[in-house]
Amino acid sequence: MNLAVLTAALNEASSLRQLAENIPSGADLFVVDDGSVDDTEWTARKAGASVIRHCINLGQGYAFISGIKAIVVDSPKKYDYVVYLDADGQHDPSEIPRFVERVSGADLDVVVGSRILGSNYDGAPFFRRTFLPLFSFMINSLTGYTMTDVMCGFRLFRVSALQRVIQIFDHMLEPQYLASEMFIRFSKAGIAVGEVPIDMHDRIRGQSYKGTVRYGWGVLKAIVRALLDRSRNDFVK
Repeated sequence: MNLAVLTAALNEASSLRQLAENIPSGADLFVVDDGSVDDTEWTARKAGASVIRHCINLGQGYAFISGIKAIVVDSPKKYDYVVYLDADGQHDPSEIPRFVERVSGADLDVVVGSRILGSNYDGAPFFRRTFLPLFSFMINSLTGYTMTDVMCGFRLFRVSALQRVIQIFDHMLEPQYLASEMFIRFSKAGIAVGEVPIDMHDRIRGQSYKGTVRYGWGVLKAIVRALLDRSRNDFVK
């Protein structure tokens, strides 16, 4: 099995070393430096990562797309799976083998981490406890999936499935709020999705750049635009 681990980093030099040290042995680390002004790029390269550099900050969605294309389309090495996780320390790389076990034991193309099914969900912030179940219900109703946590950024993808739908990422209407639109388009392409429980950790430093109200509104807008965009439902080869 060839495994790629992907993360997007904005001024995360202080957390990247710990992430790199804890990814599974033999996995290759890819870091998208999304316009950092600290030592993120230097730290990533020193840790042995392949670095995709954005000269300016484009946002997490664009960084995810850049990284996925670097692995699935441009990399000379062929991978079986790619795992995406946050660079801020909230996602534990030691949980990656559970994702691999889940996808290997079922006919799945994507495995999503579920914070709701994790053991520390009772202490989650108000927004996550209140609105995440609502967003998950909306996406499930539109796609036929049965996810409990559609917004979790900790995900494993089967590369062969990504190769079938890679064109989708060229036409995302709301890349900054990628998850909802991505799953709507994945469902139309027949991509099978499952979940695995995860626990969230505190950020190593700093705070989220997303903003609660702005993020919630962005997700709703992405859902509506994806549903109305009937002209782009046939990207799959």
